[in-house]
Amino acid sequence: MPSPSSSFTIRQASSRDVGYVSDILTESFYRSTDRQVNFLQRCFTDLVYPILRYGIMLDLSGRFGDKTPCYACLVATHPANKFQAIASLEICMRYVPVKPYREFWLGREMQQYPYVFNLAVHPQWRRRGVAKQLLLAAEQTVKQWGFSRLYMHVLEDNHPARHLYDRIGYRQHSQEGIVNYWLMGRPKKLLLQKKF
Repeated sequence: MPSPSSSFTIRQASSRDVGYVSDILTESFYRSTDRQVNFLQRCFTDLVYPILRYGIMLDLSGRFGDKTPCYACLVATHPANKFQAIASLEICMRYVPVKPYREFWLGREMQQYPYVFNLAVHPQWRRRGVAKQLLLAAEQTVKQWGFSRLYMHVLEDNHPARHLYDRIGYRQHSQEGIVNYWLMGRPKKLLLQKKF
């Protein structure tokens, strides 16, 4: 079992990381041990896992190949195996509301800012500080691009993630998914912002 005080290396991902990052994303978003799933859901996920992983791998390869100026994929590695990514996040430019409205408005004024997405840590490496290190490295990347704000979404019921983001300075900017929350009982999406 890795030590909680292990130091991680954060670096820019390369094409050789696509397989590892695909594994991390698929494992985190579709087979996570943090969520309770029934036997049939687990069997279905196991059955379609290779297809999900392949789709994620194609998406990643496409983003890596685009060479967009304001896109980055950062990975974390551990000294025990410096070539295998254990966590990742991506940053791109995305339209976000200029003003922090909490109520539902159509036609809000939007502007592009750096946005974190696909933040995932392999289950074996969670709760050891690697996500925090990745987010701090993302801030440095965004500063190099000339920006002083960073945005991300989190689900309202994802309390461990919300606690981490709050501790490192992310604040709620707006709220989305209110209609889905009312009609289908799905958690709201909170848009978080950090200014630095």
